Amino acid sequence: MQQEALQGFGSPRICTDNPRRSPSQPLSPRSSSRAKTRTRNAIACDTCRSRRTKCDSRRPSCSYCRSRGIDCHYQPAVEAPASRFEVELAAINQRLDHLTNLLSSSPSHSYPHASHGSANSDDTREQFSDQENTPFKLLSTRRMMGVLGLEEDIADELVRMERKPLALNNPGSSRLYIVQHQQAVCALAAFSEHIHIWYPILGTGFSEQYFRIISGPLIPSPESCLVLLVAAIGLLAQETVQNSGLNGRADSSYFEAALASLPTVISDCGLTSVQCLVLFSIYYCCRLRPCQAHDYSLIASFKVQNLLKGFDSIEREDSETRAQAIRAYWAVLLLESELCAQFDLAKSGIWSLDEHVGLPDCRNTWQFDIDAGSPLAAISPASVPSTTSASTDKVQSYFLAETSMRRMLHRCNTAIKRNINGKIIYAPGIALELELQLDEWYNYLPEVVRFHTYLNPTTLEVPPVCPLSNFLRVQYYCCKTAIYWPAVYQAIEDGAANGQLLDHCRRFFDSYIQLMPSIIAAFQGCIVNRWTLFASIFMNSMATMKAVSTTCLAAIGSPQLYQCFASVRNVDQRIIEMSPSLALLRNAMEKKLAVG
Repeated sequence: MQQEALQGFGSPRICTDNPRRSPSQPLSPRSSSRAKTRTRNAIACDTCRSRRTKCDSRRPSCSYCRSRGIDCHYQPAVEAPASRFEVELAAINQRLDHLTNLLSSSPSHSYPHASHGSANSDDTREQFSDQENTPFKLLSTRRMMGVLGLEEDIADELVRMERKPLALNNPGSSRLYIVQHQQAVCALAAFSEHIHIWYPILGTGFSEQYFRIISGPLIPSPESCLVLLVAAIGLLAQETVQNSGLNGRADSSYFEAALASLPTVISDCGLTSVQCLVLFSIYYCCRLRPCQAHDYSLIASFKVQNLLKGFDSIEREDSETRAQAIRAYWAVLLLESELCAQFDLAKSGIWSLDEHVGLPDCRNTWQFDIDAGSPLAAISPASVPSTTSASTDKVQSYFLAETSMRRMLHRCNTAIKRNINGKIIYAPGIALELELQLDEWYNYLPEVVRFHTYLNPTTLEVPPVCPLSNFLRVQYYCCKTAIYWPAVYQAIEDGAANGQLLDHCRRFFDSYIQLMPSIIAAFQGCIVNRWTLFASIFMNSMATMKAVSTTCLAAIGSPQLYQCFASVRNVDQRIIEMSPSLALLRNAMEKKLAVG
């Protein structure tokens, strides 16, 4: 990647019209059967505490002790009771472990199974047929594309489209970027509202760091790169929400400036470099470029794994840094799992640590004060203590619920078995057990992120919920369609269905009807996952259209199914046109809808 010529101290510089600068121990492994206690940082060292002066709590020595050569010592962290969210998630994991053990001990399920996002899915692809692949992971299966009436190499064509270089301004010229202070504030506010709620990786006090760095000389470093990426993604999110488009490109100058720090980010081994790579991945997700996003998520994955393994050999490290590293680990895991859902892409092996890394704690993460950060504010807005904000509980609950869902998908989501002749067939008993496991996950959801399973049968509308809850609803019904897809596939292959098999095909149709209103809404509200969300709309719809056109299943096709087929046209076409690959999927789906 080319690097932009540097300005001043060898770096691009962004100037603002306002030069003012604003001045826990890891949680238990996810496999634990009970909630553990967490720890709180010491507020002040012994020296500052005895002097009754403010301590900046820096580790291993605070500023006061370091400047005077005093041995800085902190009291041991005080354990606090586990929160209700940790208790609820521990109950989910306990039930998940129990059900997985039951499935693993079942004679009909004693074979290595491929899982969503699994590191061993490539190995099992040759062992099993396309029947075991779920509707959201069918693009990479050539034979299944033929079954659905599509070109068998459509996935290869999508990858070719996505691998085309992203056009940037000429990075070889020296440039001076001038932006208003108001623009910097709005970018930070938009990042907080539309991006950080999905991947809460930043630490407390980031607002102060943001305005301090963005107002000064941007010497290439991980710290300046992080700030520039936040500004770029924030402006991109703001423009996307306001205009449903990406044509204004107010973000490009910030992003190109961030690229100047990329060599330093790659060579650095610290937490900030991991956060930068996560944000590079998120930026490309927002630009509807999943392959580029996946490339950066892979690098971030290797870095964060090495970082966490390095922590294990350090007896005393900053608990706040470790908590941020744990959140970064789960953010990378979620990103990689989402981006690998549709393509046959390389895996980083990040799942190898999921049993050993503590649960993410988002209660002490950064949160932007939207009111104080309005464009009319006379001062640079500051971070607010997330522990006092009700929205932090929602982000914490969502992040825990989403990691639990991904773990469930990774471990087992395929209701198939081998018969005595070695042939893969549908396993209805496993399907029912998997659905029970999924419903247990739903029952343990905290109220703050709980969604409704009710659907108005006439309008196909669900009660309105926040974007985080709605995305969990999408995951819930995507999982249900995945559980019952093998039943539909067997009916398509055999040309016959009755009894329990027919009932489970009906459950597949019902899950699709529940899924569509939420996933279309999520496409509009979840900027980060738009590409994968539309790919899921495409594959679930194509699979369902094929199923309902099968003679043995046509009788159970309800009017709501055809209403859902028509609803895919409600997706904002201006967004689709910005991605050649999504436009290709949209056109293929339109042809199918026009035929029948």
